Amino acid sequence: MNIKLSPLAPKKPKKISCIDGIRISITHCGLKKNNKQDLVLIKFDKPSKIYGVFTSSKTPGEPIIWNKSIIKHGKVSAILINSGNANVFNGREGRESLEKIVKNLAKNLNIEEKEIYVASTGIIGVPLDHKKIIKKIPFLVKNLRNDPSTWLKAANAIRTTDTFAKIHNEKSKLKKNLIVNGIAKGSGMIAPNMATMLAFVFTNAVIGKNFENYFKRIVNSTFNSITVDGDTSTSDMVLFVSVEDEKFKLKKQHEISEFFFMLEKVMTDMCHDIVKDGEGASKFVSINVKGAKSNLEAKKVAFSIANSPLFKTAIAGSDSNWGRIIMAIGKTNISLDPKKITISFGKDVMIKNSSKTEKNFSDICKYLKKKKIDIYIDLGISSGSATVWTCDLTKNYIKINSEYRS
Repeated sequence: MNIKLSPLAPKKPKKISCIDGIRISITHCGLKKNNKQDLVLIKFDKPSKIYGVFTSSKTPGEPIIWNKSIIKHGKVSAILINSGNANVFNGREGRESLEKIVKNLAKNLNIEEKEIYVASTGIIGVPLDHKKIIKKIPFLVKNLRNDPSTWLKAANAIRTTDTFAKIHNEKSKLKKNLIVNGIAKGSGMIAPNMATMLAFVFTNAVIGKNFENYFKRIVNSTFNSITVDGDTSTSDMVLFVSVEDEKFKLKKQHEISEFFFMLEKVMTDMCHDIVKDGEGASKFVSINVKGAKSNLEAKKVAFSIANSPLFKTAIAGSDSNWGRIIMAIGKTNISLDPKKITISFGKDVMIKNSSKTEKNFSDICKYLKKKKIDIYIDLGISSGSATVWTCDLTKNYIKINSEYRS
């Protein structure tokens, strides 16, 4: 299956900065066709602190089950990622395949099994040939390195229907060489219910005691605020790892604030890339809702709009059919006074307090031809607000998914 580069793809991937204490290796093990790289090993020089959030799917993959069972230990020495096979719904065979891979990797690296995290992405329900992965483990261990090109190759190797690598980096202006790096994959089967893809974030900062709650809040406002097609994956996870270099203790409040700004920036950039690489996408859409009874109700409205095929196809056709937005708002179970609803496409107000304005429809349709579109909804009830990011729904989405196993 040949997939064209997304028209929303960046002109070139962002340059990455290497973090001391992290080494990476990549290879082709045979899960993908045409000798494409499909296996990544990320090794930490010492057991490092890890936090994670995982899909709430009731049919999770074996890597999700395994990772959730060891996350309580809070330490990681290695992450193994494969693309081309999700190892989902394979019964006892899938579980045994994962266990054999973990055991072999632990032996080759001389580390504890409970410090090995696994991530898999690809086709669901196809048995995972663990022998292909195990055969390549000695090569991966021997070829670990830490340079910008290896980070980029890793981001490319974890892709499935993605058309470009998703890799981002932020460096501190207050503490030289304090770094936050991130790589992610995701293009289809994207809908928030924890996270919506695979994402891996790394830093050398020393993390405080209350970090986990803040990390989950960032996940909620980034990866849990995107949707491509309304389908939640069986394999979603976001892992955050800190090698905790003592040179990068965050002692002052402005240092802590800067670090969290860097972290949120990296995670926001990655989740935006996932939407921009949505299968068949031609437009990146921000849906901004305010005036709701609560932030949660605002988010419900935003997602109701973002997940509506009628709305998404209208956007694909540059059609200012605001009736589809009204429909999506109305089907949510929220506090609502229809007479107070205001809808804007960019700077142009289309509906004000439920009444249609005299705006020129052709001007708004011209705005909707842009690659980046902002939609604003004011419910006029209270101060609750939320932003959700999505893309349009085009014929190419059908083409990509009808040919996925071809």
